[in-house]
Amino acid sequence: MSAIPNNQRNLVRIVYDIAKDHTIEITSFSFDWILKLSKNGIHKHIFGYNFELNSSTSKMIAGDKSAASDLLEAATIATVQHKLFLNPDLEKYVGSHGNWQDILKFFHENNQQIVCKPVNGTGGNGVFMVNSVIQLEQAIHTLFSKHRSICLSPFYDIKKEYRAVILDGEVELLYQKNIPFVQADGSKTILELLQTKFSGETLNNVITSFAEKTTRNFSDIPPKGELIEVNWKSNLGEGAQAEIIQNKKISTLAVKAANAINIRFCSVDIIETTLGEFYVLEINSGVMIEHFLNSNPQEYDRVKMIYEKAVLRMLDV
Repeated sequence: MSAIPNNQRNLVRIVYDIAKDHTIEITSFSFDWILKLSKNGIHKHIFGYNFELNSSTSKMIAGDKSAASDLLEAATIATVQHKLFLNPDLEKYVGSHGNWQDILKFFHENNQQIVCKPVNGTGGNGVFMVNSVIQLEQAIHTLFSKHRSICLSPFYDIKKEYRAVILDGEVELLYQKNIPFVQADGSKTILELLQTKFSGETLNNVITSFAEKTTRNFSDIPPKGELIEVNWKSNLGEGAQAEIIQNKKISTLAVKAANAINIRFCSVDIIETTLGEFYVLEINSGVMIEHFLNSNPQEYDRVKMIYEKAVLRMLDV
């Protein structure tokens, strides 16, 4: 997935607007990746998408999918299991018996269909859905070649995925992520259909994801009316569409998850299965609303208000 230049991030633009509105001094470091905000002798920082509201411990827990899921399970909060496995290079922690037998056991216990991912991955990067032993072996080898630790999760048939942005126990924004698709018109190739619906960075990500998930050729011309799923993941940066909703059940679950790890400002991702069950997928300490705002520019004021509350509470204004 291609990166957004720091000075082009919506967050940077919004924070500068907030600073202007409230006479807050901003000092930029590392090409706008770090912003120092100063007012009335108080100095606070935004690092990437992390605001100086959360403790370092809560940030580290949120950034570790396995740690977060363990704590949520201990708090009897419905969550997607993320079972931890350490790179065999860390033999003194793994033990001489290694990981493979336990990995295979987990695979078979979950109907031979699981998801493999880095413990601290973001944006859907490095996520593999596997349903055969050879796919499992390939995914594990790839992940361990790049990461010190990985986690395995059961695969769920997902109906919808939701994201709740939470500040101090209140849901400030809740939206569902609609898995992207294109509808064939009987004349365009799959590539042309993708190019018609998506553009720029999203188009590049969509093409990459689609190529990974299908054996179909981009030159195929599907019959008119056929709906073609672009991606099995619900990442806005990979073509999914955001739709603002209100849902008390989802909001309550998200707040419980945030409270369980004592995090003040975060986003909580929740899945709804085809059986109507809701599970917390992960908690994000960095509140990134880039892709949401790119696809919903009319919501600028709403997003600005959320970040404004966070900035003002951070500075005790």
